[in-house]
Amino acid sequence: MTNDRRPDQPRRAGRTDLAKVRTTDDRKDKPSADTDEALNPHRSEEQLRAQQHVAEVLARRGVLLAGDETGRELADLWSAVDQFESIVEARGGDTMTNAPDSREPDNPAFVLPERNARESAADYTRRILDAAAALTNFER
Repeated sequence: MTNDRRPDQPRRAGRTDLAKVRTTDDRKDKPSADTDEALNPHRSEEQLRAQQHVAEVLARRGVLLAGDETGRELADLWSAVDQFESIVEARGGDTMTNAPDSREPDNPAFVLPERNARESAADYTRRILDAAAALTNFER
C-alpha cells in the first residue's frame, strides 16, 4: 500500500489492533480494600444489615438457618423460597396453611421442604428448586 496522503490532509484511522484495546472487563487496577473502604465506609455495615434482613425474612417463612450462610447463599435461598411459594400460590395453595409448621397442610407437596441436619445452603436451595419444579408438573 502506498502512502498517497498529502501533508495537509488529515490522517485516516487505520485498523485497530484488537489485542491492544483495553476493555472494561480487563481491569487490572481494581481498587484496593483501603480505597474501597474510603469510598464507601459503611458498605460492610449495610451488607451485614441486608444479610440480617434476609435471614429474618427466611426465618418467618420457616427456613432453618445454620448461621454461617454467606450473603450470596442467603440471597439464593430467598429466591428459591420465593419461587416455590409463587408456584404453590399459582397451583391454588396457601402458604399459610401449607407452612412448614402447619399441623395439617392442605397438600404436603405445597409445604416448603425442611432443611436436613448439616445440609449446606447450596444443597438446600437445590432441593427447594427441585420441589418447585415438581410442582410445575403437579396435577390437582
